[in-house]
Amino acid sequence: MICDNEVKAPNVNGDNSISLLINNELMIDTCSSTSKLISNSKALGISIKPKLLVITTPVNHHWGGIDAINGVSTVAIPVDNTMHGFELRSKLYELGLDALEVDGRERIKLTLGPVELIRVGNKRVGELFIYFPNYRLLVSGCGLNLWLINDDEITKFFGELGVRYFVGGLGATSISEYQGALLRDIIRNLGGVYPLHGTGPRLRRELVSNYRNAHDAGTGSVLRFR
Repeated sequence: MICDNEVKAPNVNGDNSISLLINNELMIDTCSSTSKLISNSKALGISIKPKLLVITTPVNHHWGGIDAINGVSTVAIPVDNTMHGFELRSKLYELGLDALEVDGRERIKLTLGPVELIRVGNKRVGELFIYFPNYRLLVSGCGLNLWLINDDEITKFFGELGVRYFVGGLGATSISEYQGALLRDIIRNLGGVYPLHGTGPRLRRELVSNYRNAHDAGTGSVLRFR
């Protein structure tokens, strides 16, 4: 974990953003700025050379460090028809990077196994979830329950995918206590939950304190799944 609001390693800085590097092959988001991405990467001894970069949402604190990314062959972004989407596409064009715009679902094969990109949202605004079927791992860059907003949607989504582990933003209590309650029902049955940027700060503290399967993670954390 290169960037997150919380800090879990020495000599790194917290950031109101997220960036995850997986097997140095897949990168999810790029911190809020080039300086944060570079300084945290150096402090963690990480050389960033991903084949695939996924920007989960075009809001710029999710891709502010994109200038520091070299050698990436594919950049996946959600279809998004807002000013944020236009800004991100313009930046990718400036850098000479072609965007794979996902509208629905897209499966990509990597050395670590297949990766499924799932767009959620509406016709205008979109966000990508990343699912690793071999590990039954779901990653959300920002707020899971910004899009899955009732019992049936959340339960069906997790059940159809067979999600066992969750990493990333859960959203909630910023919207309502009801949303937080829905997420707790899902979380209770998972093998492991790692709430990051995009999770309401109070919900994050509550989960880590009250659920044995919820773990405190942040910038500098290393997670291993089998």
